Amino acid sequence: MIGGRVPVDEADLIKSHYGRLEVRKEIAEYCNGRWVAIHCEEVDDEGVRVMVRYERRSRRPLTISSEADVLRVLEEFRDLRPRSFYATAHSYSRLMSVEDTLDRRNMISSMPTWDIDSKDGDWRKVIKKAEEIVEILEKLGIVKSIFFKWSGRGAHIHIHGEAFSPEIRKKIDPLDISYSITQYVINRLSPSSGVVVENKIDLQRVFTAPLSLHRMLDRVAVCLKPDEMSEFDIEWTAPASFKHDPSSWRRYVVGEGDELAERAFSAIGPYIVRRIRRKRKHKPLDKQILETFKKLESRL
Repeated sequence: MIGGRVPVDEADLIKSHYGRLEVRKEIAEYCNGRWVAIHCEEVDDEGVRVMVRYERRSRRPLTISSEADVLRVLEEFRDLRPRSFYATAHSYSRLMSVEDTLDRRNMISSMPTWDIDSKDGDWRKVIKKAEEIVEILEKLGIVKSIFFKWSGRGAHIHIHGEAFSPEIRKKIDPLDISYSITQYVINRLSPSSGVVVENKIDLQRVFTAPLSLHRMLDRVAVCLKPDEMSEFDIEWTAPASFKHDPSSWRRYVVGEGDELAERAFSAIGPYIVRRIRRKRKHKPLDKQILETFKKLESRL
């Protein structure tokens, strides 16, 4: 376990938290090979906090591969006051252009991810639902490639992308694996009050990186192995005393998820085909990203 010991002065929280070498290293190792986003305290013209997904003065996707990159990003976008680090569930072979993020052939792997949010503020209900997801996964043969991450008001359950062998990823697209498994398990969950479990897997979705600060709350995203979840307490996410298991998100067994991938894909089908067309309440994500990028460019 990594334990936190940082100053609790609100004004210095961001600086002191990301000033820790072990925090920057953990974020960098997780983000390496993924498309990164930073959530900032600066707001746009509509009063919404800015999320940055591209390098400044270019259309190159934002990436982080070393702890020095974390410092570089914090410095480069300091006028926007970066607060939180996010990364895609997908890993890529290259991230040099916008086209690389849209080319599914460029995707190496993807992590099935269950987004569990609290509706009534009771974090214990979130843990209970996470335990149910883990129990289902273990019955389906996924035992040593699962990790739990508390992200602020809720949690994520992830299956490591390398739990799916190169052979199965050639047979079934990594995004289809991730999307279909996530939905396959959601369809098997029991009804519950106080929490909602969603399948947010799509082409560009990002999730909070381990040891990142939450975008609004003064909490740290901590990861645990499934057998550590029963001991979890919300105070483990406090910046001054966080508890995090760095081995939890790194462990996997190659091929452990292959049988489930085939079963889920057969039952649910591919990501694109299963999408339901409906009238949009919001602009498409890629259009929002482009418009935000143009606004940022205009400030330079």
